Amino acid sequence: MGVKENTTRITLQFNKYDFRHNRVVAILRERPRNMSELVVNAILHYISCPEVGNELNKGMVRDLVLEILHEMAADGTLSGINLSSAADTVAEQFSAEDANSIGSMMDAFR
Repeated sequence: MGVKENTTRITLQFNKYDFRHNRVVAILRERPRNMSELVVNAILHYISCPEVGNELNKGMVRDLVLEILHEMAADGTLSGINLSSAADTVAEQFSAEDANSIGSMMDAFR
């Protein structure tokens, strides 16, 4: 089943078990008269902005957290918090299996 070359109509099928797909379906249903315009804008933005595909990778999250911590340290809101003991407390709460499960869940955002 392919797309006919001489038509401008395309049918999309969304996965009802993927929360991202469900959110997109809800957004499209809220805008029944301009669905095509929304899809066109989203695809063109995604294609034209190479960094869009990397929005939620581990490195970017790490860099963002470090930037926030540096800002907090500079303005004094971080004083009194022992980051190493906080990290140890968080590490104690999660097993290796938990970490793998969280990692698998985060793959949905990539």
